[in-house]
Amino acid sequence: MIGAATAADDSIDMSPRETTSDHESLTVNPNGDLRYILASGSQRRRDIMALAGMIFVVQSGAGGPLEISGDDEPDVVKLTRFNSLAKLNAAVSAARNRIPWNTVVIAADTVVSLDGRCLGKPEDRQAATGMLLDLRGRTHEVVTTVSLTYAPFRQVGEVFSHTVTSEVSMRRYEDNEIDEYLATDIPFDRAGAYGVQDGTFDPAETVAGCYLNVVGLPLCAVRAMLPRDACRFAHAHIYATCAAHEERSVA
Repeated sequence: MIGAATAADDSIDMSPRETTSDHESLTVNPNGDLRYILASGSQRRRDIMALAGMIFVVQSGAGGPLEISGDDEPDVVKLTRFNSLAKLNAAVSAARNRIPWNTVVIAADTVVSLDGRCLGKPEDRQAATGMLLDLRGRTHEVVTTVSLTYAPFRQVGEVFSHTVTSEVSMRRYEDNEIDEYLATDIPFDRAGAYGVQDGTFDPAETVAGCYLNVVGLPLCAVRAMLPRDACRFAHAHIYATCAAHEERSVA
């Protein structure tokens, strides 16, 4: 069970709250800047948070044997939610009671879904080639669940989770482009064997929805779970991609 932590006081509830308008009345830290603990080793998530001007440190976010794959859970929303909670729980348990009051612990899990099949990180060249061939010229979904917790909810084992889905249409890249891309070793650290931000390969033709979700950390999801006045990153240039997506959703 994900809820079973090393210390009982650090255990996280397996049933996260959905985001609601109640967050507008919450006060995370009225007397200073908000800090974050990123429960992820992903360089892309670090880059997004750094570009957004978020103050953070990285805590091992690996859920280890608690994380599951698409073979265990075919529902991509349930899969990403389960794994994001596993990472969050691992980070909170590792930090124990050393987390400052004004600090948000955040974790995320992203999968690529094609025809109901979850595509994770390829294990080898053959798997990466197969994924890129399957995705070529087609539209698929990228699903990310972000989970976070902060005081006073952290003290009672409560978390918030928010899932974002984007649609990505891939261009019809050539076989030799796949070979050149694989030679960089970049695809082996990417769900679906590609990164939408990889300019040398530039695999995506269009992205419908949140672009940062496809990269790995939708800031719009983070903002949805925190009081608006705590989200100073909403003024950062990188957040403009989320802002544009939010405006289209409202229209």
